[in-house]
Amino acid sequence: MPTMTKLRAFIALPLPEATLRIIAKLQQELATALPGIRWMKPATIHLTLAFLGDIAEDSLEKLGTSMLSIGGLQPPVTATFSGLGAFPSCHRPRVVWLGLDGGNTLNQLRRAVKAELDILQLPIDVRPFVPHLTLGRSRKIVPCAERILDSFSDRYYASTQLEQLVLYESRLGPRGARHRPRYTVQLSGSQP
Repeated sequence: MPTMTKLRAFIALPLPEATLRIIAKLQQELATALPGIRWMKPATIHLTLAFLGDIAEDSLEKLGTSMLSIGGLQPPVTATFSGLGAFPSCHRPRVVWLGLDGGNTLNQLRRAVKAELDILQLPIDVRPFVPHLTLGRSRKIVPCAERILDSFSDRYYASTQLEQLVLYESRLGPRGARHRPRYTVQLSGSQP
């Protein structure tokens, strides 16, 4: 019996180049104030809707087909980026993130993705959905992180249209994860 190939995968909304440039400038500004954070490469930053973990390759094929119906029914998401925070807290940041508000359209899209995953009996992260963009990670205590992140918390950074839904394959390596788009669909539904 052949072994089934498993791939690490997630579903996300990629960001336009102009937004990634704004994020890169923000990361540069933060890098001087928060040494010890490993900053994400801007090209790898995206809004994750569903982390799937390791799933069978044939499940990716089925999910790619399901994504076509999601894209045809769901409109693009107007996203506003503002405020910084950290998980688990600003006092002990392991993940530094940029806040994101996509309104009801984003919540509706997330529900549609979850419904398709449920139909296909694919796992989804059970933690509550908190829209954010991961900017950097740390394994060490970062001195003064809470004060510094708080000084950035009220800033507005950008607004943009997120128009694509992408199923990514993620390969972990010594230089971090590499994300390869497996299926991409346009969000072409009409606004409610």
